[in-house]
Amino acid sequence: MGLLILFVALCGLTVEKTDHTPVIDGVINDLCWQSVEPAGGEFTAFRPRADVPLSQLTDVRLSFDEEFLYICAFMHDPDPSRIIHQVGARDEHQPVDKFYIYIDTFNDDSNCFVFAVTVDGVQLDSRQTKVNGEDRNWDAVWSSAVSVSDSGWTAEVALPFSVLRYSPDEEQVWGMNFCRTISYSNEAGYMFRMKEQGGTDVSCFGDLTGLCDLPTGHGIEIRPFVAGRLQFGGGDGLFSDPWGSAGVDLKIPLSMQSVLDVTVYPDFGQVESDADQGNISHWAPWLREKRPFFMEGTEIFDMPFNMFYSRNIGSVAWNGELIPIFGGAKITGTSGKLRYGFLEVVSGRVWEDDTTLVERAASYSIGSLLGEFSPGNWMKISATSVDVPDQEGEEYAFGRSASFSGKLTVREYFEFQGKLGLTWNRFQEDSENAAFRVDAGYFREQFNMNFRVERKGDDFNPSYMGYVQGNGTTSISMYSGVSHDFDSGALDGAWFGLNPWYSKDSSDRNAGSGVNMWAGVSTISKYHVNCWGDYSDRWFDRYEGPEGRWYNGGFSGGFSSSTDYRKPLAGWISANRNAYLDSWMKSYAFGLRIKPSPVLFFDMKPSMRIQEAATRYNWAEGLWEKTSTDWKSLNVSASYMITPLMRIRLNGQISRFEKIWETESSSYISDNIWANLLYSWEYCPGSWFHFLFGEVSEEEEAPEFTVYAKLTRFF
Repeated sequence: MGLLILFVALCGLTVEKTDHTPVIDGVINDLCWQSVEPAGGEFTAFRPRADVPLSQLTDVRLSFDEEFLYICAFMHDPDPSRIIHQVGARDEHQPVDKFYIYIDTFNDDSNCFVFAVTVDGVQLDSRQTKVNGEDRNWDAVWSSAVSVSDSGWTAEVALPFSVLRYSPDEEQVWGMNFCRTISYSNEAGYMFRMKEQGGTDVSCFGDLTGLCDLPTGHGIEIRPFVAGRLQFGGGDGLFSDPWGSAGVDLKIPLSMQSVLDVTVYPDFGQVESDADQGNISHWAPWLREKRPFFMEGTEIFDMPFNMFYSRNIGSVAWNGELIPIFGGAKITGTSGKLRYGFLEVVSGRVWEDDTTLVERAASYSIGSLLGEFSPGNWMKISATSVDVPDQEGEEYAFGRSASFSGKLTVREYFEFQGKLGLTWNRFQEDSENAAFRVDAGYFREQFNMNFRVERKGDDFNPSYMGYVQGNGTTSISMYSGVSHDFDSGALDGAWFGLNPWYSKDSSDRNAGSGVNMWAGVSTISKYHVNCWGDYSDRWFDRYEGPEGRWYNGGFSGGFSSSTDYRKPLAGWISANRNAYLDSWMKSYAFGLRIKPSPVLFFDMKPSMRIQEAATRYNWAEGLWEKTSTDWKSLNVSASYMITPLMRIRLNGQISRFEKIWETESSSYISDNIWANLLYSWEYCPGSWFHFLFGEVSEEEEAPEFTVYAKLTRFF
């Protein structure tokens, strides 16, 4: 066994083609596996103690045929009764044993596909890139099965070549690695040791040889859907505002390196409800993208300074109506060391009472070219365009932006990054329409430091297709952090960070300066404690009032702590006190999770945020006043996994947001109650049925009930 481990470590892995297709059932009794020698054995741990063998052996077997790459792993464990079980939804990271597969199909030491399966059969997949890190939004259709025996557990996986992208070479050499986690002992390790402790360093993968005559093309993936909604608001009829929709998503492989995604009348309106929140800032809240068409290829379309914010496409108009999307197309691919992406979406109009045009139809475009010259060295050029034609007497408008970014890595640990953004909008000056950022850093496994200089011009405004929180500032900051892993005792790790910063606006006024510190520890038993402190100096807010206002700084601080989420009862708590304008803001929150069985859990998250009386400008009254806010919320959720492919989920929230001005007519209270029950079933791979029943109650209005269903079929 020792010689086999040494051979694997030095020479990598070899795979052979099979004529016997295995049955993916989690049992190693197929002819395909009988002639394959296992590889792996002792994985190298990175947790809780680095660079020692995992306490249990792991055997891995590989094979392939014309359509699939097959991986079978047996995780030795002399006492499987210790294994922690928790069944969750796809892509939910539960604190259970997992087996990970990493594949660098272009062997470029920079990018890889990640597939994982838990001991309970839950699938996880993502993409890892040097440019943007991990993208968990990426999803593929693949098969897996697990089984538990008296001596361990088995994971059997079939990965279709159609979900991967690779070169057209007749003989392939891929990078590959495997990882195993053992939850009850808090262990994790790789077949090929990673440089970063727990991170994914693609350059450390071993070579996978033996792949030849792989498919050079694949068929079209088709996902048609039908959806319908009925609402009941207590009016004359039983149901009001009936709605129905049908559309299709297509994935058309242009080659094994590029793919065309097309969507026609997508059902983007029925994304999971965005969390209700009380907003006291100058800016609209940032909302996470949840729509599948936009979630893939994020590392290609990502732009500096949030110049591409996909939630601006098909967003909500000022009257609360969803802006419809007629269709969209997206091309992503790779050509040698060049990666590219192009996206075009067309949105429709929104009317108020069928007479007043609320939102005009528009066309949204973005294109990006990314050149990766070697691991950690890349350049990217991106551009966006939004065109709003003349409609109903409104003049033609447009928004354009372009960006250039790049990274240079010297001697592995020294990194230099540069980013430049430019915007052009009609009816706006563009003499100061640029933004730039320069970073210089030193990054090791347990110590890193980064120096940053950034400037945004007064006319820099990517708001048509981006998300902007102010401009006209120049800032300097220096971040540094250090961590330490403990080999024994109660502690698992500790960390400390320091970040001083200074910024000024275009009139050389202090727009924010101070220093932030944080520290934390984690224990072997997976308890965590974090604390932070912040001091800010006197600063000027150019957006508060017609002429801006000076505010004194002050000290802020807080802490958070969490318990062991492997246990049936776990939770977390946090408390913060922040300097806010010329006053204070306090926030408190905690969460509690109860897991009575591996397939059932309950979550409760109460939170409270109190902003004490502060001086702000009342734009409605045109004068300075004292104002305070009080935000309270209770989120509850429950999930029952009937099978790993069938789930019932309950979500609900009760919230109250109160804003009190000295002018009583400007004050208001917003009460909100919502709850929904969602049934989801993956009735065959890649095909889903969703049924949702929900209720929303706002202010004194009667509750509104919604019944929604959607059926998607994967071909």
